[in-house]
Amino acid sequence: MLRDLLDSLRCPRAHAESWLVAMVHRADGPFLIDADLACPVCGAEFRIIDGTAQFDAAEPGVRDEALDATRTAALLGLSEGHLPVLLSGRYAGTGAALGELVSLPQVWLNPSAGLPAPAVPRSALVVRERLPLGVETLAAAAVDAAHASRVMLESIVRAVRLGGRVLAPATVPIPDGLRELARDDEEWVAEVTVRASGLVELRRRAE
Repeated sequence: MLRDLLDSLRCPRAHAESWLVAMVHRADGPFLIDADLACPVCGAEFRIIDGTAQFDAAEPGVRDEALDATRTAALLGLSEGHLPVLLSGRYAGTGAALGELVSLPQVWLNPSAGLPAPAVPRSALVVRERLPLGVETLAAAAVDAAHASRVMLESIVRAVRLGGRVLAPATVPIPDGLRELARDDEEWVAEVTVRASGLVELRRRAE
C-alpha cells in the first residue's frame, strides 16, 4: 500500500470519522508492507499484510477482463492529477490497462488474486461494509455490483472529490449528493455535487 494513502484512511466503524494510528513494521520506499492500524475513537485494530490493508475478511472480487479500460476512463472523466481512482472488485481487472491511459494512482477494493500490477502506484484494501477513506480523497470511483450496497456506495461517494464521478450498476439507486450524467442498460455515471462533512476535531473534556 502506498504510504501517501495512510493519511486518507479512516476507521470503517459507525462513529464520527477518525484517522487511524499506524505502527509500521516494514516498508519499502513509498510502500508500506506490514503495519498495525488502530482507531483512537473505538479501539478497533486492523493490519496491513503484504502491502494490502485488511479491514475485513471479505472475499476477493471476481476477475472480469471483459471490462473496457478506455470506456471506464472516459465515463469517469479521468485526467492527470494526484488523487487516486478507486476500482472495486471486477473493475480492478482493468487497472493495468487503465494505468497505461492515465497516470493517476489507483486504489483497488477487494481485488482478486493474480491481477497484473499497473504501471502507476497502486494500493489495495480488503473491506466488507464500508470504504475506510476520508472525504474527498478520491478523484473518481468505479463500483461493481458486489460493492454497490447502500452503505458501501454511500461511503464511496463521500470519499470522491466534489465534481468527481462515480460509475455503478444501472440497477442500483443513485445516492443523494450525485447528479446523473448518463446511463445505459448496464451502468450509470454520476457527478458528486455535494461536499460531505469530514473529520470531527477531538477535544479533551474539561475537568
